[in-house]
Amino acid sequence: MPSSPTLPCPVFVINLEHDGVRRAHMTDQCARLGLAAEFVPAVNGRALGDADRAAYDRAKALRVYGVEMLDTEIGCYLSHYRLYERMVRENIPAALILEDDVELSPALPRIVADLLADPAPEWQVVRLESLRPRVREPKSPKFRGRTVKTLRDGELVRLGTHVLGFGAYLIRLEGARRMLDYGRRIFMPVDQTMDRYWDNGIAPYLVRPIPVRQRTDMDSRIGARPAGRHEGQPLAIQLARRWQRLSDSVRKRLYRG
Repeated sequence: MPSSPTLPCPVFVINLEHDGVRRAHMTDQCARLGLAAEFVPAVNGRALGDADRAAYDRAKALRVYGVEMLDTEIGCYLSHYRLYERMVRENIPAALILEDDVELSPALPRIVADLLADPAPEWQVVRLESLRPRVREPKSPKFRGRTVKTLRDGELVRLGTHVLGFGAYLIRLEGARRMLDYGRRIFMPVDQTMDRYWDNGIAPYLVRPIPVRQRTDMDSRIGARPAGRHEGQPLAIQLARRWQRLSDSVRKRLYRG
C-alpha cells in the first residue's frame, strides 16, 4: 500500500462515485497539500441491498441509539467499516480517512506526520474534526482534556468525553481491528459507535486547534433525521433505553482506559 508523498501512510477519501462536485472539491484540496489521496467508493445508503442490511441489529439500535437507524446512516457506517476490513486484509499500519465534505487546514500534513513520528504511540485513533462546539472550543476541564503531545501546529489531547463527527481521523491497525470486532453488528452511527470508548476500549484523542472542519454549505448525504423520531416509542423500548443509559453512565465513570 503506497503512502502519500508527504505522509508515511495512505490517505483515503470516502466519496459517492456519482458525486463529482465533492470529488473535485477534495481533489483540489489534497493536491494543494501534496496528499496523494485514493478515492474510495462510498456505500450508497439509498440503494442498500439485503447483504448490506444483514449486519443491522434493530433491537440493539432501539436500546442503545434509541431509534431505528436510517438506511443512509447504515451506508455511511459500512463505508468506514469496509476500510477497516481493508486495513486488516492488507496489513496497513495506519491510514488517514477523510469524508468528502470537509475543509482541510494547510497544517494537516504536518500534524499527521508528527502523530505518526512516535514509534509506539498510546493512541489507536485520533480525531481531527468534531461536531461538538464544547469539544472544539472547551470552557471546562471535562471538555478540555489532557495534553499528551505537543505538535508543531497544536497539541494532541486525550479526552474524557465523546467527540462526535467523523469527517477526518487517523487510525492505526489496532484501532481498525477493534472497530471490526466491536462494530460487527450495526446499532448506531459509526462515529457514535467509536465514541463508546468505555465499551470498545478506543480512548478518545483529538488534535487542537481542530485542523479539519465540515463544510456548512454542503448538505449531509445522510439527510435530515425525522423530527420527533424518539417520541411515541413502546414502553418496553423506553425502559430498555433508560436502563442502557444508566448502565453506560456508570461504566463511563468507572472507565480508566
